[in-house]
Amino acid sequence: MTQVKSMSFASQQANFLRAHATASQFDPHLHSTHSIVALKRGSAEIKSARWSDTVRAGDVFFFNPYEVHSALCCDQDVEYDTLYPSEEFLRKCLGIECSDVPLRIHTTILRRRSITRELIDALDTPAEKRRSIEASLGRMLTACVFSTGFAEESSAELARRACMLIQKNCTRAMRTEELAREMGVHKSHLVRVFSTAVGMAPQKYMRQVRVAKATELIAEGFPLTDVALMLNFSDQAHFTREFKKVFGVPPGALSRDIGGCRRKNGDPWPSGDRIISRRSLGGMAWLVAPGAANTPRK
Repeated sequence: MTQVKSMSFASQQANFLRAHATASQFDPHLHSTHSIVALKRGSAEIKSARWSDTVRAGDVFFFNPYEVHSALCCDQDVEYDTLYPSEEFLRKCLGIECSDVPLRIHTTILRRRSITRELIDALDTPAEKRRSIEASLGRMLTACVFSTGFAEESSAELARRACMLIQKNCTRAMRTEELAREMGVHKSHLVRVFSTAVGMAPQKYMRQVRVAKATELIAEGFPLTDVALMLNFSDQAHFTREFKKVFGVPPGALSRDIGGCRRKNGDPWPSGDRIISRRSLGGMAWLVAPGAANTPRK
C-alpha cells in the first residue's frame, strides 16, 4: 500500500510541476509526463516496466510518460523531489524541435555526481530563484540519452496500441471487454499480454491514466468537482480514492498548493472562455461561460 508521510506541490510555471515528499512505499502507478526524481535522503528499491535497481541519496532517476513504476524504501523513509516537466519544456531544454513523435528517455539513473548535487542544491533554493532549478535541470539533461519515437517493446505491439487507445479516451469508463473488442482480440489474451508488458491490468491502467489527466487539470487551476465530472469518476469520493492510490494524499493537497503558487506568482486562473480540446479529453469539450456553471458537451 502507498505510504506517504508528507507531500507538497509547487508550480514552477504552467508546464513544470514539482512535488516534495517523504514516503516509505508507492504501489505501481504512472504519470502522464516525464518524471525526474531527485533522492535527498535514504535509499529505495525501484521497479518499472523498463528497469529495476536500488537508488540512494544523491541519485536522480527517470521515468517516461505512462511508465508504470513502484518504490519500496530499504529501511527508513526517503525524502525526495519529483519534477514533472511537460514534453515542450524538455524539448526546449534539449534544443529539440517540437514534434508529434514522443520524446523518450533511455537513461534510468544518474548516480550521485556534481550535476546531480547541483540540481538537488538548486531544489533547496527559495522559490524566487526558481530559474536556478531550470538551469541546473537543463545541464543535467545533457548527460541523459533521449530518442524520438516509440520505445522498442519486449512484448506484442498489441499492448502499445491498447495503451494509446486508453490514453486517447481517458474520459470513457471503458470495460476490459469493450477494449478487447475495439482491439479485435479476446479479453483473456489482451489481459495476459497487457499485464506482462505494462506491469498492471488494463482496468487499473485506465484508472491511473484518468488520475494522471486529473493532475494536469488541477495544475491548470480547474476545481476538483469539475475535474471529477470531466474525467467520468462516479463521484468526488471515488476521485479522491483513486488519486490517493497514486500520490498518497488527496487531490485537495495539490489544488491548495497550486492555488497558493498561482496567487504568489500572480498567475491567472483559467479564463471564463477556457476550452479544453476534444482531443485532449477524449471526445469531450469542456466549456465555461462567463458567470455560468461549467457545462460538459459531447
